[in-house]
Amino acid sequence: MRFSQFISEMESMDNDAMDSINQVLADGLENNFQNPEDGFEIIKTILGGYGIVVDLMEGLNPEGDEIALDVNTQDGPLILYVIYSLTDDDDYEFYAELTDDDGLEEIISDDEEEDEIEKN
Repeated sequence: MRFSQFISEMESMDNDAMDSINQVLADGLENNFQNPEDGFEIIKTILGGYGIVVDLMEGLNPEGDEIALDVNTQDGPLILYVIYSLTDDDDYEFYAELTDDDGLEEIISDDEEEDEIEKN
C-alpha cells in the first residue's frame, strides 16, 4: 500500500466516525426540549460517550442562538456547531454537528444562502 493511499483511507475513517457521531447527535436531538440547558445536556452526554468533553454553556440566550465551540478530540481539534431556537409551542429545537473548519464554512455559507432566499 502506498503512503498516499494509506493517508486517504485514514481520512475517510475519521469522516466515517464523525458522521456516526453526528447521526447519534441528530437522533438524540430529534425531540424538542423545555429549556436550552436540557438540549445542551443531551449534547454533552452524547459527546462524552465518545470521550469528547464539552462544557455546558452558562447564560444561554432564551430566544435561541447559533454557537461554534472548539472541542478537542483524540484525533485533534474539531468544532461543535450548535443552533437552537424557540418554537411556537415554547419548546426548543436543536441541531448540532461535529465538524472541521471547512465543514463550518460550508454550514455558514448554507445559512447565508437560506437567509438571502427568505429575504427575496
